[in-house]
Amino acid sequence: MFSDTLSFKQQRSSLAFIGLSRHLLLLGTVLLSSIMLSCCEKPPTTSPTKPVAMPSVSGAYILCEGLYRNDNATLSRYDAASVAVVNDIVPLLNPNLRLGDTANNMVLRGDTLYIAVSVSRTIEIFRASTGVWIGRIRFAGTRQEPRHISIVNDSTAFVSLLNDDSIQEWNPKNFTLKGVPILVGPSPEGIAASEKYVFVANSGFGDIRAQEAKAGTISVIERASGREFALLGNVPNVRNLILSTDKTRLYAAYTHLYSAKDSLGGIVEYDAVNLKELRRWRTKEPFAPRLRNDSLLCLSAKGVELVRLGEPSAQLQTLYSSNASNIWYALALHPSNGEVWVGNARNNQVAGEVLIFHVQNKNLRRFEVGLNPNTIVFY
Repeated sequence: MFSDTLSFKQQRSSLAFIGLSRHLLLLGTVLLSSIMLSCCEKPPTTSPTKPVAMPSVSGAYILCEGLYRNDNATLSRYDAASVAVVNDIVPLLNPNLRLGDTANNMVLRGDTLYIAVSVSRTIEIFRASTGVWIGRIRFAGTRQEPRHISIVNDSTAFVSLLNDDSIQEWNPKNFTLKGVPILVGPSPEGIAASEKYVFVANSGFGDIRAQEAKAGTISVIERASGREFALLGNVPNVRNLILSTDKTRLYAAYTHLYSAKDSLGGIVEYDAVNLKELRRWRTKEPFAPRLRNDSLLCLSAKGVELVRLGEPSAQLQTLYSSNASNIWYALALHPSNGEVWVGNARNNQVAGEVLIFHVQNKNLRRFEVGLNPNTIVFY
């Protein structure tokens, strides 16, 4: 995060480059220069020490990005059976290992967690059931800072490289890179891959790179050729992408530019096969879209909003209202019990928390986690 001298609005508008999923972009040439020229932290060292055993059958992992360049990203684990939370579990289960600097995104596939750590320039890989570290992918280029991950199958995955304006294919089974980076638009963030296409959100650093070619667009990369097949436009400061389970619908969240003070962002629904826009819902600062059955939920300036996709004329409605003094920073939907989990970064400078809601019962419970919780996955 940034210095205390920055306003609350500026903190919420900070660059995705420095690990704030809700970057909404801080203006200024000094910050831009520091981003482009800064050198990167060394990745965490691998300890030969035997890890502590702490298996867990089911629960949730909460990724906390920490403060930019403070090398204090952490991983919290919630155990469903004991209803207990362990914060900063990585060094506890893996002596002498730290998660790294600015952890941006986490994906679970099977029993494996993949975590993109941007400043450390690594993807850290853990066994979900035990929390034990099992591998690492390193990115050699000084600009190749991994941002968002999308896994297609057991042998194919993609990651956006925010400061390199590219994406990289890699193998989630043997932890190796595949081929060379594929160039896309400026400041790629969200990424979603199907068997045919890779969709990439070219945010453009909001206002900072808004005038560059392809800023505020979605690159559609044809997987067979590795080339840009199409470009979906009119999505200023687009940051998040998600595909439906059957891969026939693509949803994009865009924030709009802060120089356009009276403009709204929105959620766009596309046909992911023929690449046609189907519907668009407008709201302020939409973020982290999630799908459950026939509904889409997202964070916004209002809190948690919901739209029922099965209704042709459905509009976004506020499900849970947020407090203006807090920053809701992560959204996850429990796969079986109907709960809605929200990561609250509070003021970005103190320990965050997870709020657990139910559709009928409102707030159920909460527990404290690390600094700036940005991703929640259930195992």
